[in-house]
Amino acid sequence: MSTLTRYLLREVGTYLIGGLAVVVLLLLGGVLFEVLAPLLSRGADPLSIGQYLAHRVPEALVRGLPIAYLFALLLALSRMAEDSELKVLLASGIPRERVLAVLVGFGFVLALVGFVAGESWVPSEQQKANQVLRQAILAKPRALLQPGTFFRDAYGRTIYVGEADNEGFKEIRVVSVGEVLTAERGSFEEGQLALDQGLRVTFDGARPRTVAEFERGLLPLEDLAVSPPTRPSDLSLAELRRRIAEYKKLGRPYHAEATAYWRKWAEPAASVAFALFAVALAFWMLGGSRSLGLVGVVTLTFFYYATWSVFRIMGEQGVLAPWIAAWGPDLLYASIAGLLLLGGKR
Repeated sequence: MSTLTRYLLREVGTYLIGGLAVVVLLLLGGVLFEVLAPLLSRGADPLSIGQYLAHRVPEALVRGLPIAYLFALLLALSRMAEDSELKVLLASGIPRERVLAVLVGFGFVLALVGFVAGESWVPSEQQKANQVLRQAILAKPRALLQPGTFFRDAYGRTIYVGEADNEGFKEIRVVSVGEVLTAERGSFEEGQLALDQGLRVTFDGARPRTVAEFERGLLPLEDLAVSPPTRPSDLSLAELRRRIAEYKKLGRPYHAEATAYWRKWAEPAASVAFALFAVALAFWMLGGSRSLGLVGVVTLTFFYYATWSVFRIMGEQGVLAPWIAAWGPDLLYASIAGLLLLGGKR
């Protein structure tokens, strides 16, 4: 490894670690605010919430790695430009293509790491996170259930809870095809929902057929869907391909799944596009002795996150083709890099 390569990787790596820490904290903060804060306010166990956040760290790392790399590249190259280090490199006969090769090569490494981790480490940790949250909610149902809450059990039956307190539930209704169960009280007991003082009504069409009272009833809740719904981005490539094929066969919209499929490839590859963009921008700015500054670095980093979010929404809604929605931000930065490189030559 040459001296130049070690120097560039050291400079960028230092900012990369710091930027990645900030991005991960911001992403986890969003999860805490949107999902976990309401549970904490209703009495959820803080230790379980901490375990849930710990299992979400891998997802935040993989998702934040390209963004942190863009931030690190812009900050490091901007500093090198301000200190005239890039001009010294050019004056010493080292072409910008040499710098480009080092940082693009490192971007390929980060893209490979992100893709592999996103297909192996992240899904397994996501499953563990949902399991932790599920167990925490089952242990303290008040943390999830509020008056007027609907949810489903393992057999797809819809359960309505009129009231919830620390002791259990009140005014429970269990609805399925041809049958309605009502109970005055209920509680979670060893993975089951126990109903007390209830009534079972079966129907023949719209008319009641049988009515029976019961003292106590148990509903199995091993697969109760109390964890957050699975997002397309939580699925692996193989699972997304199967779901897309199934939805096509059934004639159902599959824009969200197709967008998530292409983003599995495009998000890690953003590191390569960012290396092209950052190097091209740094050397282009040398011509006019311009300085990017910290504000410019943050703005350009946020701009990617904004375009990433907008393109994703447009892809999921079917406004853009899924592959365009996924690769659009990468292609945008790569195209700008090409223009800057051509402008730098002139």
